[in-house]
Amino acid sequence: MDRIIRGANWYCNEINQRLRVDETTLPELSREMMSFVMGGGYFAMELPAEIQPLTCEQTVNGVHEDLKSRFGREPGDWTTVTYYENLLNVFPQSANGEVQAGAKPQLTGRVVFLKGLLNGYAQAGVKGMKSSGATRLRWSSIVLYHDIFNGKTVHKFDLQNNTLIIDGVNYTAEHNRLIAA
Repeated sequence: MDRIIRGANWYCNEINQRLRVDETTLPELSREMMSFVMGGGYFAMELPAEIQPLTCEQTVNGVHEDLKSRFGREPGDWTTVTYYENLLNVFPQSANGEVQAGAKPQLTGRVVFLKGLLNGYAQAGVKGMKSSGATRLRWSSIVLYHDIFNGKTVHKFDLQNNTLIIDGVNYTAEHNRLIAA
């Protein structure tokens, strides 16, 4: 499955960012690691702990007041950034790599929701009468990361609701049920 990006778009709250966003780096998913040595043992190993804070970086063409006005807000006044992607599978999963006569490529979809704060805004310099580069944005203090492929939740990290879903399995459901009593 090759999943060629056929079309993609970004929204900042309800504002379409079509033709503005030049490049985006979605958050790196990584965990803190703790060193562990068993009593009387000779070997150490690392155990995964909590998920590290998420950041997302974007470059946009030009300066846009609707984006710039998101900088400087306080926690609670969150901004939701949404990424839509249309993926093209030229060879379906069951294919052997040969082009099938009359077979149509499969389209799949992906949506990523990020809710956080714009904590970095760096305008490009001006050289002569025009901008010398793109504006750089850094989204951090991310309290919601929700990645969906074809309607199935692959990852959902929701800090406000204490929800951790991986591959459709809610790892915090029982814990949240117990502390709700």
